[in-house]
Amino acid sequence: MSNDERRVIALDVRSRNFGFVVFEGPNEILDWGIRSFRSGGNAVKTPAASKLLSLLDEFSPSAVVIRERPLGRAEKKPQLLSIIERQVRNRRIPLRLVTPQDVNRAFIGFESNKYEVASVLARQFPTLASKLPPKRKCWQSEDYRMGIFDAAAVGVAYFVRRKVGSVNLTLRDQSQSLD
Repeated sequence: MSNDERRVIALDVRSRNFGFVVFEGPNEILDWGIRSFRSGGNAVKTPAASKLLSLLDEFSPSAVVIRERPLGRAEKKPQLLSIIERQVRNRRIPLRLVTPQDVNRAFIGFESNKYEVASVLARQFPTLASKLPPKRKCWQSEDYRMGIFDAAAVGVAYFVRRKVGSVNLTLRDQSQSLD
């Protein structure tokens, strides 16, 4: 990773919202949250593109990172992904894709359990701890705040893949402290 790719916005794109985490290098988080763009009776008035542009304007990232999504034959690309690609290209910001395998390699020992990954991230970045939802029961739907942790996992995987800082060592140390 070059020094000019220190400020990174990691996104978790979903059908009605996106989670984001703004990293300043591998060990510091500047901001995080969820931006919603529902339609229908509870419609959100501000379109998704405007919400993304406000993040790009506010933080001026050197890269935007998203999780790569394998598309099946019948599956089409979510509209928000097209918006993200267009907006970052217009602003000449590199779009980096992180594979699910990259995320799994960054969280060895936790890759099969999203809640454990989120718990590791809450310990690694104490500012996220208050956003960690309770562990869900099998009959419950996923808490919307998990989008923040999914975005954080993508950001950490990006930095680990680039072999920067002490993120990888710290995450492995924490995996041993859970035993």
